[in-house]
Amino acid sequence: MRIKDAVYVYKLVGGDKLAWHGRYHAHESQDYEVHLFLEGHGAFLLNRSQYIIEGNRLFLTKPREFHSILPGAVKRSLSYYAILFEPDPDNSADRELISLLNDPHSGGNRAITIEGRERFLIEELYHLAADKAHDRAAEYLLLSLLYRWYGKGAPGEAETRREHPDKGNHVERALILMERSLREKLSIDRLAGRLGLSEEHFIRLFHRRLGMSPLQYFTRLRIEAASSFLVDTRLTISAVADHFGFENPFHFSRIFKKCTGLSPLEYRRVFTRPEPEYTAM
Repeated sequence: MRIKDAVYVYKLVGGDKLAWHGRYHAHESQDYEVHLFLEGHGAFLLNRSQYIIEGNRLFLTKPREFHSILPGAVKRSLSYYAILFEPDPDNSADRELISLLNDPHSGGNRAITIEGRERFLIEELYHLAADKAHDRAAEYLLLSLLYRWYGKGAPGEAETRREHPDKGNHVERALILMERSLREKLSIDRLAGRLGLSEEHFIRLFHRRLGMSPLQYFTRLRIEAASSFLVDTRLTISAVADHFGFENPFHFSRIFKKCTGLSPLEYRRVFTRPEPEYTAM
C-alpha cells in the first residue's frame, strides 16, 4: 500500500477553497480515498447517491468513482481529513484488503459513523504520512483502521452505541459544546454543570465512551484546530496561541509538541503546502 496524499481542512464553508476541495472528480484506476468529517453539516455526493455530512462521519470512495462535497448544501462549516491511498495488487495483504473494500457487505457500507476517539488516530496518520521516515508506520496504521471499520465483525452504528450507554446523550452534548468553545477556557466542572451532572460522573461517562478524560479530549481538539491555523494562515505563533485561549506562546508550544511531536514552527514548515490553482466549476 502507498499513501499518495493526506489532507486536513479546517472550517471549510465557501468561496474558492470550497470550490477546490468540493470539486466533482474521480481518482485513478487503483486509488481509494477515505474522507472523515469531524464537524459541520452538508452533503457528500458519491456517483449518484447523496449522503448527509455530520460529525465523525466517514466515507469510502473507490477507483474511478466520482464524488464531491455539494457546495450549496453546506449549512455549517466543515472540518475533515482526506487520505488517498493505492493498494498494491501484487502484495497478498493488499489483495485481501482490495477484496474486503469491494465486498458489498463491508465496503458497500459507504457511510459509517466512527468512534470520537478515532479522529485522533486519523490525526496521527496524517502526521506520519507527512514524514517519509514514517511512511510505513502510516501505511500500517491505515491498514489497521480499514480492517477495524470494514473487517468482519466490525460493529455497526447501533452496536457501537450500545457499547457506550449514555441515555441522556450527555457525552454527545459535551462534544458539541466543546467544538463550539475552542477559543474559550472551558473548565470541566462548568461543562458538567451545564449538562446537569456532577464532575465525577461526567468524567466517568466521558472516559467510558472516548477512552480519555474530557480535558485531554478538549485539549486535543484545540491543538487540532490550531494546527490548521499554522498551515493555512500567516498568523504568528503568539497570535495562534492567543486565538485559542492558551495562557501564553510557551504553554501553547509545549502542549502542541506533546500532542503532535513537533513544535509549532516545525509543524508549519512540514505541513504547509503551495496554494492550489483554483479553477471555475
